Amino acid sequence: LESCSSTKALALAVENGVLSIPMSSLSDGVGMVRAKGLGDKLYISKGTDGSYKALVLSCPHKGGPVKPAGDKLACGWHGSTFDMNGQVTKGPSQQGLKTYPVEVDGDVLKVRVA
Repeated sequence: LESCSSTKALALAVENGVLSIPMSSLSDGVGMVRAKGLGDKLYISKGTDGSYKALVLSCPHKGGPVKPAGDKLACGWHGSTFDMNGQVTKGPSQQGLKTYPVEVDGDVLKVRVA
């Protein structure tokens, strides 16, 4: 990833606790999403097995912003890093990124945020 420039920032809204994301709006299964009704940005990624993950881009350590940085996700405040599954690879964070369940419904990803 080129510092977010290869991902699209989507403008969507949460309805009835579910965020619907058209797969056509993601670049190769990856994208940063901001949704009305959801405080933090999400990072949507597609695993090698075809499953999707929605990771909250807020560091569990002190709430700093987390952004893609090459093959990892990094917090700009204190340097914590996470793998693309949201697991801690370097502290000070002791916890992985919060995730939301994602279901594929035709050509739409449904992220249950509530």
